[in-house]
Amino acid sequence: MVQAMLAMDTGLGLVIGVGLSMSASHLFSLLANRLCLRQIALQMVVDALVLSLALSLGILCHSLMLMLMEHVPPQPIMMANRMGAALWPGLFYVLVAAPYISDLIAVTLLAWIHLNVILLLQVHYGIPLQEGLVVSLPGFVLALVLIALVFAQRWRASYNTLAREVGT
Repeated sequence: MVQAMLAMDTGLGLVIGVGLSMSASHLFSLLANRLCLRQIALQMVVDALVLSLALSLGILCHSLMLMLMEHVPPQPIMMANRMGAALWPGLFYVLVAAPYISDLIAVTLLAWIHLNVILLLQVHYGIPLQEGLVVSLPGFVLALVLIALVFAQRWRASYNTLAREVGT
């Protein structure tokens, strides 16, 4: 497993970078909850790793769908390295912390990533756009569900704590 992860140098680095960017969008809430620096760092690292795992599972799902639908041999390492070109907009996910327009930024960035994946499938595997949408949709939905679970469970709890403290 470690050797496979080391072979995914570019793709894995970008997946972790996107996970850190998503985690950093939560930094303001952590600071407002008056957590110490160690608690903030620990929570951000754990969130980044969980979010990176969600994105990695999405990439694995893309590889499986390629195998099932297009009979492309599964090569998750090559797929992860190629995903680097598709995931780079996620590095700007930290901007989701902006008030009032955060949902628009999040949806735009996630749609941009999904469009990049569809284009990547067309360029590298010759899959038409309509089939690329079908191939990439399960992995994208899986990653979104896992990301939403992290947001709902961990991040909403800290926002609720902050709202209670401000309200009293």
